Amino acid sequence: MTVKDIRKYINRLNNKKASETIFTRQISKTVDFAKVWIRQPRVTDVGINDGGRFEFFFIKNEFNEYVGAVYFMPNDLHWYIIPKYRKKGYLSNALGESILPYLFDNKNENIRITIQRTSNGNGNYLNSKGVALRLGFKPINQEETVFELNTNDFNWDKENIMEVYTQISSERFQVLKSRASFALKTLQKISDELSMTLDIDDDDDINQLNRIANRFYYRISDSESDNSATKDRTR
Repeated sequence: MTVKDIRKYINRLNNKKASETIFTRQISKTVDFAKVWIRQPRVTDVGINDGGRFEFFFIKNEFNEYVGAVYFMPNDLHWYIIPKYRKKGYLSNALGESILPYLFDNKNENIRITIQRTSNGNGNYLNSKGVALRLGFKPINQEETVFELNTNDFNWDKENIMEVYTQISSERFQVLKSRASFALKTLQKISDELSMTLDIDDDDDINQLNRIANRFYYRISDSESDNSATKDRTR
C-alpha cells in the first residue's frame, strides 16, 4: 500500500466516486471506519485474493472533507495526512479520540505502528514520531521506526466514539439482494457441474458454501427490514 494509493482513496471519497469500492461507517464526528476494495471483482479473476480489500480509518475536518487516512493491518498502522492539512491536529485528535479506542475495543490489546525514515529528510518522520510519543507509543527497536502502545498506557480521557451506522436506500438493498442471488446461483451451478465431473455430490465444503450464501441472502432481507424500521422511528 503506497502513499499514492491512500491519496487516491481519499480523493475518491471527496469526489463522491467510492460507492462501489469504499464502504464507510462513522465512528466519530471526524473519523469513518471503512472497508476498501482495490477494484471491483471480475469474472476473469483466478486467485481468491485478486482485487483484495483493506481496512482504513478516514479522517475528516470541520467541513466534512476527508483530509487523511490510517491504514490498519493486523500488526501495524500506517497513516497519511494531505500535506496542506498537516500540523493542524487532525491526526493526533482522530487517533486519541476514536481510532485507538476503537482498535482497543474491537481488535488488539497492543497496537503497533511503523514510521519510516525517508531519503527526503526526517521532517515527516519526526512529526509522526512526535504524534506517536504523545499518544503513549514507545519505540521497540533500536532504529526507532517501530512503536507499540498497550491499552494500559493509553490515556482514555479524550475517548469520544460516536458510532453511526450507514443508512442504505431500498433501491440499494434490491441491488445487493440481486447480487447475492446471482452469487448463490453461481455457486449452485458450479456445485452441480463438479458433482457430475468429480463425484462429489455430497461434498461438505460446497454444501456449506451454498448454505452460507443462502443464509446471507436472507440476512440482507432482514437488514432491509431493520433499516426501514430505523428510518420510521427517526421520522
